Amino acid sequence: MLLMHLRKLFLSLGIFLALTAPSPAQNYPNRPITMIVPFAPGGPADVLGRLVGQKMSEDLGQQVIIDNRSGANTIVGAQFAARAQPDGYTILLAIDGTLVMNPFLYTKLAYDPFKDFEPVSLIALVPSALTANINNPANTLKEVIDIEKKKPGTFQIGVSTPTSQVAIGLLNMMAGTNMVIVPYRGGTTQITSMMAGDIPLGHESVNVALPLYRDKKVKIIALTGLKRLALAPEIPLISETFPGFDLGIWQSVVVPTGTPKPIVDRLFAALQKAMASPDVIEKLSAAGIEPTISKSPEEFGAFIKSQAEVREKVIKAVGIKID
Repeated sequence: MLLMHLRKLFLSLGIFLALTAPSPAQNYPNRPITMIVPFAPGGPADVLGRLVGQKMSEDLGQQVIIDNRSGANTIVGAQFAARAQPDGYTILLAIDGTLVMNPFLYTKLAYDPFKDFEPVSLIALVPSALTANINNPANTLKEVIDIEKKKPGTFQIGVSTPTSQVAIGLLNMMAGTNMVIVPYRGGTTQITSMMAGDIPLGHESVNVALPLYRDKKVKIIALTGLKRLALAPEIPLISETFPGFDLGIWQSVVVPTGTPKPIVDRLFAALQKAMASPDVIEKLSAAGIEPTISKSPEEFGAFIKSQAEVREKVIKAVGIKID
């Protein structure tokens, strides 16, 4: 009888301790967090990750360590993050290509962005620039299109990312042109080749193109996005000629699926503070990057879904496949 009573007592005590013990989310974070950046050190995404990671560290009380895992259009880094423990200690800096382009560009993908990740927040919008060699006779998008239509094959456009390739494919569709897309392995190589006169046009992120534009080394014909860049309001938008054209680059943070909701919310709160920091806003804006933040992880999830629907339609219509 006494033994049975003791067993019941220990069982009750065990249940009590289980119910009252703090959950992992309550103690989060109690060790450093790793941010996977699927790009090489020194690039725009790496700079963004380090800047935001530093601010998150200040709020979270734990260091955010940057782990650069570049390769295969962000697939290497995304695959690694997808397989990490869903405990909030591995987060991924994901671009539009990672989440809403790769699934439709590759027949086989080593991760599923719609099943393997939980959204946390959008953090930055990066317009892309349609650039031209400084001696190019065209100065406006209308002039580019008019010249190309009068003499098809006049313009080739260098691209260095799938996003740029899809954007130019869409531009060709909307403009009724067939400008040849010339792939390059990197943005620096592409824009250097254009400045040398090897190709007349290029498509590159604005943070790469804007300094060269200011130094009068390249022309910027037009930008992606739905509002003009505050740093260069004189540069028109492609959407001003073709309403609805918006295939710029965006940056975000996601975590492995299964990460507890309280941890997702804690990370979101840290990102809110980071993106509202005056020095973050100043440094990113100076580079042509628009700092932003989603209203909630759920809103960012809806944004991913809507972006995926648009990109899938464009990629299928243009007929682009990487593998």
